[in-house]
Amino acid sequence: MELDERTAWFYDAVTSSEGMVNPYIGKGQVYLAAKRDSKGNFFRADKTYRLRVPADVPTAQFWAVDLYSQDTRRHYDNGDPNPKVSSVAINSRMQDIKRNADGSIDIYIGAKAPEGYESNYMKAVGTDGWFVIFRLYAPLQAYFDKTFVLPDFEVVD
Repeated sequence: MELDERTAWFYDAVTSSEGMVNPYIGKGQVYLAAKRDSKGNFFRADKTYRLRVPADVPTAQFWAVDLYSQDTRRHYDNGDPNPKVSSVAINSRMQDIKRNADGSIDIYIGAKAPEGYESNYMKAVGTDGWFVIFRLYAPLQAYFDKTFVLPDFEVVD
């Protein structure tokens, strides 16, 4: 049972902890993986995608979006000569993240950053495929009862 789910988890994470396997309200963490856009197509490095993170992410601590290489499963190598965490990871605790008027946050991944959203952008390059993991640290009730819905990535360019 659940062979596909266990295989996917091993590919993405290799290991686990009690908090990853059995999270409960206000404790542990939840990892949501995305490998395709809203139309079901695999992510491509030559396109730019947007994820609109709602203002009300149900977490007692914070959320994070990390960019990974499909080929290596490591954090994505986008060729940044001065790599920093924000070049492959964005989280709700970042001071310079740009928020929309309604409190939502647009995260961009792909070939180029939209003007004015450089702090919300992770660069993808070449032909290496990529995927993301959206993490909720200390998830709250809305995650467990499925009233929280994270939208799909949309192609913007």
